[in-house]
Amino acid sequence: MAVLKCKMCGGALEVMERMTVCECEYCGTQQTITTTKDENMQALFNRANILRMKSEFDKAEQLYEKLVQNNPDDAEAHWGLILCKFGIEYVEDPQSFKRIPTCHRTSFDSIIADEDYKEALRCADSVQREVYQREAKEIDRIQKEILALSAKEEPYDVFICYKETDDSGSRTQDSVIANDIYYQLKTEGFKVFYAAITLEDKLGSAYEPCIFAALNSAKVMLAIGTKPEYFGAVWVKNEWSRFLKMMKKDRTKLLIPCYKNMDAYELPEEFAHLQAQDMGKIGFINDVVRGIKKVIVKDEPKPVQTVVKQVTAGNANVESLLKKAFIFLEDGD
Repeated sequence: MAVLKCKMCGGALEVMERMTVCECEYCGTQQTITTTKDENMQALFNRANILRMKSEFDKAEQLYEKLVQNNPDDAEAHWGLILCKFGIEYVEDPQSFKRIPTCHRTSFDSIIADEDYKEALRCADSVQREVYQREAKEIDRIQKEILALSAKEEPYDVFICYKETDDSGSRTQDSVIANDIYYQLKTEGFKVFYAAITLEDKLGSAYEPCIFAALNSAKVMLAIGTKPEYFGAVWVKNEWSRFLKMMKKDRTKLLIPCYKNMDAYELPEEFAHLQAQDMGKIGFINDVVRGIKKVIVKDEPKPVQTVVKQVTAGNANVESLLKKAFIFLEDGD
């Protein structure tokens, strides 16, 4: 028989008959559980929860969708979709040692108004419903805090999306390329979000407000990669997938995939409709800058208009006054 796992810490749960809410003996968290008795579905829930705990929100969301399709009345499947939509990860509070939610996918959409949240409440029993409402209230509070902080951030023109370090912790070639592109775009006068510099003086808890503000305000994203797996890295994909969703609502946004040392066909399927750029080609950065300038029109200084005043020959007094006025103007008076 499949054993349900804790969606906070991954520990095995002791579930009694007809339970819809239980407490994990390892992390002490009270949580809702699925009511399905199908072992295959229980195993699917476990896989989805593990992916979500690893911040693989898109992959987890696909599994929760399958669970909803299999049983539209499973409250926990709808709640799983909510956790993926808002990128919820439960981390241990160092003071209370309790698992508290953190949000990695801020949205202007309210969790309270979300259809899956409404479905979760509809399908839940009274005990489950109380837990869902309590959790939703906390997630909503966190969302509002992040939105308030992000509103204080300056708007960006370009967002550079890339993988900073490899599995061994060494700096990637992508980060070197991103650094060069950052400084070239800066010289062109663009306001650029580049995590290595933009977030260097920020605490980890302040990352999401900055990232959300940059994703929301930037008109162009450069998704940089030298290996197919780098495009699929958890936090890299988290950024470009969010930007793609924003593009559906805002047609003025543009994502430009930039690749090197790989074939264009190795890019993520989600990029199939986009015009990619080969970073190995001569003049790559010039092509990118041109593309950006087509989307972002910088305000050019308006030329000073010279007012020409026609004076009739018979009005010498007016002509004299005008000459004096132009002299004063030239003197800046």
